[in-house]
Amino acid sequence: MIYKLSNDAGKEEIEQEFGIPFRYPNLYTPNPIINGFHEINLSVVTMEEPNRISLAIWGLMPQDFKEDWHIFQDNANTLNVKVSELEDIDWMQESFEQRRCLIIVTGFYTHLLENGNTCSFYIHQANNKPFYLAGTYNTLNDGFLCTALMVDKTDTFLTKYHNISNLCPVIIPKAMAMEWLNQKATRSELEEIIQKPKDWKLKAKRLSNEFFLNHITSDTQHLPLIANSQD
Repeated sequence: MIYKLSNDAGKEEIEQEFGIPFRYPNLYTPNPIINGFHEINLSVVTMEEPNRISLAIWGLMPQDFKEDWHIFQDNANTLNVKVSELEDIDWMQESFEQRRCLIIVTGFYTHLLENGNTCSFYIHQANNKPFYLAGTYNTLNDGFLCTALMVDKTDTFLTKYHNISNLCPVIIPKAMAMEWLNQKATRSELEEIIQKPKDWKLKAKRLSNEFFLNHITSDTQHLPLIANSQD
């Protein structure tokens, strides 16, 4: 599982890379360590609004959920959602079929068990540009969005840097973005996108044992000031 992401790209860099604007540009702040165990936002592109970048709380909750984020996450950690869960749990299946999204990151953190110790790595593109991860989302009772990172089995490259679990994020190539968000996409078409081998030029940077202790996770993206309601 993956519980820490990174998005340290500037607003202009992200908008230029993907060719779409932020819905609320003044609310976006780069964050090198996005800790999912805090109530924090991710930048997402949704099926509902494929031409704008929105904000969503990291941690999927049922559609129209009324209670607090902490209440739900204390009972069910939904930062990551396995593909099998999207088939077996009704409310997650409905989210996957009707509300998929693309999560914008510049990288994510993995952990390797090695000689009785753990070491951490930062996985990013060789060109250091932002990229998309597969996600699913719901809209809460107050209008805010919430999202989960979709995970699947690690590939050959990531296995060398992540063996705490055998699950890692699903990367969606920019060229396949609209296919992923297509409302008419069939289950088999979506599964093909998930499972299709991708020619990614990824790099892994080994981190010091003190890395996360020396970097205090920013809470500037704690919550948007306004809900993602329709204009």
